[in-house]
Amino acid sequence: MKDPHLGFWVCFPGVLLLFFSLYSPSAHSQSAGGDDGAAMEALSKSIGPNSLGWSGTDYCNWGQVSCTKDGKVFKIQLGNQKLTGTLPPEIQKLSNLQQLEVQNNQLTGPFPSLSGLQPLQVLLAHDNNFSSFPSDFFTGLTSLDSINIDHNPFAAWQIPDTLKDATALREFSATETNITGRIPDIFTSSNFPGLTELHLAFNYLEGELPASFSSSSIQSLWLNGQQGTNRLNGTIDVLQNMTSLREVWLHGNFFTGPIPDLLKLGSLTTLSLRDNKLTGVVPASLLNLKSLTSVNLTNNMLQGPMPKFGDGIQVDMTSQNSFCSDKPGVDCDARVNILLSVVKDMGYPTRV
Repeated sequence: MKDPHLGFWVCFPGVLLLFFSLYSPSAHSQSAGGDDGAAMEALSKSIGPNSLGWSGTDYCNWGQVSCTKDGKVFKIQLGNQKLTGTLPPEIQKLSNLQQLEVQNNQLTGPFPSLSGLQPLQVLLAHDNNFSSFPSDFFTGLTSLDSINIDHNPFAAWQIPDTLKDATALREFSATETNITGRIPDIFTSSNFPGLTELHLAFNYLEGELPASFSSSSIQSLWLNGQQGTNRLNGTIDVLQNMTSLREVWLHGNFFTGPIPDLLKLGSLTTLSLRDNKLTGVVPASLLNLKSLTSVNLTNNMLQGPMPKFGDGIQVDMTSQNSFCSDKPGVDCDARVNILLSVVKDMGYPTRV
């Protein structure tokens, strides 16, 4: 008489083989392939797989690529690989992509649109040779936390209002990327409650600082070295309400008017205002900031007594200013003080 359990044990090895074939990472990356498979194949072809040692079709086993258990790509880390080639538009199809790192390579061509890629949190693409940046890039990127696209020769572009979609944004760095136009007036704490770093130096920005800065949470603000004929201009009064500021680089622009009262900026460590057209008397509140470690006021049109900063503060403020004395802390002559009170009521104009 046959053992009724014999058939099960005969079939059991086959069942195990089927189980492991279905649930192995390799099988998952193949079955989950679809858009991810097509996107990774396009990426491999566009940058040359040999430079990364990529081989085979199981992209989850490729170096610098991380997948979920079901074979969906969520991280690509290709920074500092001396890569050439381009990034294909198919990358937008990686629907689970959270982190894309391609910094410090020699990649060219247009940067692909990643609009609608809601899981994306980190993009590092700085120090490449990308030729353009898509106008719809930020659309739908509600999880974006950090983006660095510094030092790319993009065609002229402007910061779009759709940046507001990136409500989770904490760090936005686009230094030397050929940004033109005005800084959009969107940087309120309600739009970007966690934004701490805004670095837009060495571009072609112009116009006044946006009023929305006054309610922002920005800690590090780099707007220095704008190019072109207009540059950033107007007053810097908005700074007095940016109470989270720690580091301010506004040098190399056309800012005018007096330095505002900075009493509320209790965490400010670095203030660089050199090479502008600032006028008026340096406010006492700046001298009394205990957090301050470095201040540069050189090459402006500042007036009144040369300020005396505390010991241990790195100070540069001599060149081209119009202080009444060349010794810090020495009061002006009474007649000079009368004249200063007159021009104060006029807003300290550059010409009287």
